[in-house]
Amino acid sequence: MHNQKQKLNCKIVAGNVSITNVDGFLASLSDLAHKYAVTIQAMDAELIAGEAHILSAVKKALRAVTSGTSITSDLGLEIILYAAGKRQIERALAMGVSEGENRVALVIVATGEDRDLELVAEAVKRKIELVEWPIAELESYSEAKTENLKKFFAISEAELEAVGEKKLKLLVLERVALLDVLK
Repeated sequence: MHNQKQKLNCKIVAGNVSITNVDGFLASLSDLAHKYAVTIQAMDAELIAGEAHILSAVKKALRAVTSGTSITSDLGLEIILYAAGKRQIERALAMGVSEGENRVALVIVATGEDRDLELVAEAVKRKIELVEWPIAELESYSEAKTENLKKFFAISEAELEAVGEKKLKLLVLERVALLDVLK
């Protein structure tokens, strides 16, 4: 059994991708995940509050799977449930990708022996023709992204005013943390 404090072995990649067929796109990611024995989860970058948002979701999903308290048996699905802060799979999947031009955040997680996640990330970027941008851009909130985050995570104006506009990320992280309480 692995030590609970094991190092988080994940890589986040962000960028733009054009998706003509969602099922085909997800099948490509699934094939690569199988080939490299990793989990790959794609999320709508417009609903991600930053790198800490993804890392928090990954840590909580891994802990839930390890302790047997997960909602699903699929680590990728568990990650998106935590990232969305929602117990309902259908509602969490709204955080996924769609046909057309997408700003995506991909998280690649290795749970077994050490994997070269840089190598896996390069293979993923090639396969899906991702036009990469720095993950720090996940914390650049356009007016539209701010509205998307507020709506998706049910953050009220009053809540935002209480903590200040710059604290939107903290309110999103709170929603991720609350999923454990709601289980």
